[in-house]
Amino acid sequence: MSRIATYYQNQTTLRTLQNASQGLALASYQVSTGLKAQRMSDFDAETNRVLTLRDVKDRTDIYINNLTNANNTVRATEGALQQLTDLLSDATSTATLGRNENSATTRQTLAPKAQSLAESFYTLFKTQYNGVYLFSGSNGQSSPTSQSAAANAFPGAPVPTTYYQGDTQRQAIMTGNGTTLEFGVLGNDPAFANLKAGLEALWNGLQTNNVTEIDNAVSALNQAKTGVASLLGQVGGQMNSLELIQQRHETQQSFLTEQLDGLEKVDVSEAITRFSQQQATLEASSALITRINSLTLLDFIR
Repeated sequence: MSRIATYYQNQTTLRTLQNASQGLALASYQVSTGLKAQRMSDFDAETNRVLTLRDVKDRTDIYINNLTNANNTVRATEGALQQLTDLLSDATSTATLGRNENSATTRQTLAPKAQSLAESFYTLFKTQYNGVYLFSGSNGQSSPTSQSAAANAFPGAPVPTTYYQGDTQRQAIMTGNGTTLEFGVLGNDPAFANLKAGLEALWNGLQTNNVTEIDNAVSALNQAKTGVASLLGQVGGQMNSLELIQQRHETQQSFLTEQLDGLEKVDVSEAITRFSQQQATLEASSALITRINSLTLLDFIR
């Protein structure tokens, strides 16, 4: 009878020892990582919910990243347009000065200034951000034009856009499930065409003392000024839209993170308490096993 009782006690203690060992391993993992379980199967009934939340969170991360990159690109576009606005002011002043001069020699001294402005336009028009041309549309790997500044005669109105070699479709990103958003401005916009033609006609008019060319330049530059201001307004609206959508996704992301934390993360202080309890149980069970295994017949006779 004693042998049976001792065997039963030994097996019971072994099971307790095994459970305590497993519990200790889990508690140790929880304390070191802050997570409840090592495997998805350990979540039992919550597995599907965890997987769904993780999937939505991963996709939301992608949308937020898309929106951040797009917003940065639009901000770079705004910066380039602001510089074109400053260039326009400088060009208008140069054109006014040249128009008010009656001396061909004096006008010719202003021609290098007009040349510099035309060259600056091409530099800004070919602005890149993260290796993508801002004004080439969705075909951002190609320059919006292969031309360079030249003292060309005014081509006539409406100004042609044959200089443009970019895409006619703006850049676009995924902002949600099946939802896309276009952003940026295209280099074939009349604002760019008028600005290019006005600067080159101004250079040509000052260089050749051609008042008609200077007048054409002034008219084109005025139209360009209105057009660039309109583009800045469009870009501002795009930034607002991008920021609003991103804020909505970030709010959702915070909610998803909170939900996942509730399912996946453990209370570390409770885990430490369980760790201590399992460790004490493990030590007690080990000691008991040792004692049971050392029992002899003499222990029962005494």
